[in-house]
Amino acid sequence: MIPAAGLGVALNDDVGITVTPLPLDRTADAARLLARAFGADPILTHFLAGRQRRRIAYPAFFRALILETVEHQHVHAAWERERLAGVVLWIPPRLGAPDSALRRRAAFARALVKGLFPFRARAMYRGFEATAALHPDEPHWYLFFVGVDPDAQGRGIGRRLLLPVLRMADRDGVLCYLETPFPGTHEFYRRLGFQLQPPTRPFCGAPPLWTMIRNPRAEQDPA
Repeated sequence: MIPAAGLGVALNDDVGITVTPLPLDRTADAARLLARAFGADPILTHFLAGRQRRRIAYPAFFRALILETVEHQHVHAAWERERLAGVVLWIPPRLGAPDSALRRRAAFARALVKGLFPFRARAMYRGFEATAALHPDEPHWYLFFVGVDPDAQGRGIGRRLLLPVLRMADRDGVLCYLETPFPGTHEFYRRLGFQLQPPTRPFCGAPPLWTMIRNPRAEQDPA
């Protein structure tokens, strides 16, 4: 993962937030944070129903995603001093060779999710596979997941997490792309330059998913 702004240094702002690459030894903390942030996700809760099993499956689900994504070197964390306040998972336009050790750890976490929800988890993962057809044809940055701890939301941390890659995309003239099941997030992403696309239903039986595309900007600050 590249450091914020691609300069080899952390990105600091005026509200005490620092954005850095996520240390691998904080993967479990990051997974728990994303589990809290996506506790009401309409698609995840559709498939991973049942509060008790979900308490175990949710962190395992996000742990697998982080381990699968961190090898691409663009998983960033937002910090309030020592406290982890937010996490973003980006998949870059060009991928390197897979890390076998990380993939094995991710597979173990994913197997735990499937073991807790033998049928519904497989349907959920098929939905994620189906979203590949929604992506733009040209090379792009994929905003896979971004989450802010519920106790820290509403303070601009999500924007700070996204700025490093948005600035890189603008510098290099590359598209950014995301999917969201939350209509309430559309305006936030619009302010960052994303354009809303029609809703789709790649997850069988689940609520709709919206895609958004951001063309690179010429100005210095993408927000």
